[in-house]
Amino acid sequence: MIKKKILIAAMSLTALALAGCGSSQSNSQAKSSTSSSQSSSITKQSDLKSNKTQKQSSSTSTVNQSNLSPQQLGTLVALYQDPDWFKEYLKDGFMYYGTEDGSGKDIAGYNYVTANGDPTSFIYFKQNGDDVTIKQVIPEGDESVAEASLHTKHISVSRLLSDYYVNQSQKDEVNGYADQLKPESQYQSDMENKN
Repeated sequence: MIKKKILIAAMSLTALALAGCGSSQSNSQAKSSTSSSQSSSITKQSDLKSNKTQKQSSSTSTVNQSNLSPQQLGTLVALYQDPDWFKEYLKDGFMYYGTEDGSGKDIAGYNYVTANGDPTSFIYFKQNGDDVTIKQVIPEGDESVAEASLHTKHISVSRLLSDYYVNQSQKDEVNGYADQLKPESQYQSDMENKN
């Protein structure tokens, strides 16, 4: 009988010991699982932060493209389209900018730079995201200006920026030209002062 009680007590202690070990092991596994999920959560948060930083970085370049003033974009377009003409008239103080009011339906709402001569002296441009549509009257062959048609071409803002607006010297040059452009409303008074 005493042996039976000792045996039952020993088995109970063994059972308790095993239950304690199992509980300890399951706590250890739970902690490991929690640690694993916390690590996974931290990794996911890190990935999200990294993605967010990348998105902010790419949106910064987009913001820079969309923050170009009409004068800056007009300068970039003019340097692309006809740099010598643009610089010559700008140097003489007769380069203007404006927005087409709608009198010409093909160019309604387009911005432009102009030396205010015949129709060939207007370079029209319109930005849509990274795309810039450029329109200009260009005589071909023996065509007179009156016979010439409006030609359309496309270029990306990112291409204009990579060609003309990369280093500080280029940025200063473009911004300097843009600052010299006058609103077209000033053209009439410039003509009166010229005479």
